[in-house]
Amino acid sequence: MTTITEARDDIMAAFRAEWNARAAAANGGTLPKVIWQRVEPSGAQKPKGTEAWARVTVEHNEGGQATFGGPGNRLFDREGIVTVQVFTPQKSDQGGTVLEALGAIARDAFEGRSTPSGVWFRDVRLQEVGPDEPWWQLNVTAKFNYDELK
Repeated sequence: MTTITEARDDIMAAFRAEWNARAAAANGGTLPKVIWQRVEPSGAQKPKGTEAWARVTVEHNEGGQATFGGPGNRLFDREGIVTVQVFTPQKSDQGGTVLEALGAIARDAFEGRSTPSGVWFRDVRLQEVGPDEPWWQLNVTAKFNYDELK
């Protein structure tokens, strides 16, 4: 059982671990920046049109009571979607190749996996978006679910 905060932290940690382990190698030795949900980038943290980067968001959208009982003994289903938007520079000769490699890393962070607190991922998709000046963009989405005891 987990809380919304624990679930969000675990989802972000699952992405961070995979990204930190593999993204620099896919991006010519430089770890691409990540813009985290609820953290406003400022100054040097803002991506430049000449660099690869990603943005991660977690959105809860479904849920319901799964069992009956008194307070502290009721199980609630929680569901949502995690989205990783990946961007690479259009002006780079390798922008498309790097985009696909980084997208695969984001996909691999969730596909066939679960977290220590019991967040399960399913229906992981990689979708090419195309140009978003000055970047190429693709999105990785994964549905997630977990149980919360209340």
